[in-house]
Amino acid sequence: MMNAKKMSLLAACGLLVLGLSPSPVQAQQATYTYTYTGAQIPIPRDGADLSVLAGIFVSRFSTISKVTVNVDIDYPQPGDLNLFLFSPQGTRTKLLEKNCGSKGTLINITFDDAAASKYSDFCPVEQAGSFRGNEPVSNWNGQSSFGTWVLATENNGSNDFVGWFRSYSITITGTVSTTTKPTFTAESVRNAGSLLTGPVAPGEALVLTGTNLGPVAGVAAPTGSLPNTLAGVSVTFDSSPAAIRVASASGLLIVAPFSLQPGTKTAIRVTSAGVVSDPVTMDVFGTAPAIVTQNASGTGVAKAVNQDGSMNSAQNPAAKGSYVALYATGLGTVTPTLVAGQAPPSSPLSTTTSSTTVVVGGVVASVAFSGAAPSYPGVYQVNAQIPTTAAVGSNVIQIYSNGLPSQSGVFIYVR
Repeated sequence: MMNAKKMSLLAACGLLVLGLSPSPVQAQQATYTYTYTGAQIPIPRDGADLSVLAGIFVSRFSTISKVTVNVDIDYPQPGDLNLFLFSPQGTRTKLLEKNCGSKGTLINITFDDAAASKYSDFCPVEQAGSFRGNEPVSNWNGQSSFGTWVLATENNGSNDFVGWFRSYSITITGTVSTTTKPTFTAESVRNAGSLLTGPVAPGEALVLTGTNLGPVAGVAAPTGSLPNTLAGVSVTFDSSPAAIRVASASGLLIVAPFSLQPGTKTAIRVTSAGVVSDPVTMDVFGTAPAIVTQNASGTGVAKAVNQDGSMNSAQNPAAKGSYVALYATGLGTVTPTLVAGQAPPSSPLSTTTSSTTVVVGGVVASVAFSGAAPSYPGVYQVNAQIPTTAAVGSNVIQIYSNGLPSQSGVFIYVR
């Protein structure tokens, strides 16, 4: 079995390729279109009592003056469906609510307040077109565009049909804020490994996205221990400083302080060029586990080093019974203790205080080490043995820390 020090040399670099690039200078009034890029989703029968939810993350801050919504839904009887869109602030607008019976199509239909007819009055059978919804999309005027918009599609009328949600897009016109104050939201605070939002944990590597967060030309900290101030940018959790790896106008890569107390809330503030953001309050958990992936997207092949030193891949699968080093974030406090941003030493190794379990293809793996990855601030290393009963080929892999699972959609190759 390879020791923790040797295996750590290939850790964490994936966290640096998250694309935190500076925001371009924008005109005050601008129009952008954002499109759902996920997989098509089946629309179940009414009896399932399930809504299909599809989110679009809008990364720009603007004050909304107009929204249009285009949907592409393959379902034979629109009168069975409820179609509601929620803004990041939670404002719901009913586009359709069991309208048009067996008539109508929802393929390439645009909801626009400027359209001549309501969809529920016209019930287009074949042609695409623009129509007004049941409620005006101007409901969102004056709100901020930033955050995740969610379209909910529900079969609320029939057990006779199923269909497919294909895609949708949102076109937003708004005025870009001219304030110099750093601006971000709780929804834009994301685990750097999974890129998912949620509670923060002590020592967790986090990505913050927003506006005016740092210098237009992004700056990365040098290798080694991370500073608390970088290019005039600092971040505090209550009164405790975070460490900063990358600072740019549109995004920060930071490490949360280990002093965070689980079960409480913490107020995050960003200071850039002497201007302080409004506080953003987050829940604090003991852990918020996530596996670092090779493509730094939060899903796909795990960033894992095989026992022979090769990066795990389809061409270099791990042997059953061998050990792999997984890289993660959000595994919480360690002992001996560390300061946020401190490059963990190789001796003594700092191990996690919360229990760590690794599951490979549904089988619990033996864990030989769980702790801070030597030399890599904010990154954890977990050395686990591939179960001899694991399937050959790709296996879903998850880390459980303090009973909480890492993100789904991550896998490792086994031979």
